[in-house]
Amino acid sequence: MRKSAVGLAAILVMGLFVGALAVAEGARAQSYPPPVGSLKVEAGTTAPGASTNVTATVLDNAGNPVQGATVTFRITSQPGSDAHWANGKLETTATINAKGVAAAVLTAGTTAGNIIVETVSGEKTSQVVVAVQEGLPSTGGTPPQGSESGLPTWQIAFLAIAAAALAGGLAIMARRSRRT
Repeated sequence: MRKSAVGLAAILVMGLFVGALAVAEGARAQSYPPPVGSLKVEAGTTAPGASTNVTATVLDNAGNPVQGATVTFRITSQPGSDAHWANGKLETTATINAKGVAAAVLTAGTTAGNIIVETVSGEKTSQVVVAVQEGLPSTGGTPPQGSESGLPTWQIAFLAIAAAALAGGLAIMARRSRRT
């Protein structure tokens, strides 16, 4: 009976540990401004006078999305003088969402050519070229929205392994109790 109690206590402690890991995923210490490990910028090709989205994905040094920080989008070069952001200026800022993405809407000027956009988040900078070409439809649109919930894959795998260990421990305890 004593061995069964020890085994049950071990299984209970393991279950509590796994539960604490699942709950602790949402509670992370945050530094401000968050450390930025990488800044990746993407933009589409557009027609003169049309709009397109410029998106920046910001990850910390561990490869996790940085949330809540800002990205500055700046037009550094353009073929004419009338390209601008949605705010009507040559520079705008956007807040990074839970997936580490910030987006800004760029309106191309009336002159075809390349618009060079610089983005800055923390100490990281990146550039992207937006091609403005005659006769092309705009590639802009609303950035894709996905589910912001769910467990990371490593937690699901860990929970599956823990469940298998729990089932195995219970099976061993049941066999031993039948023998006595």
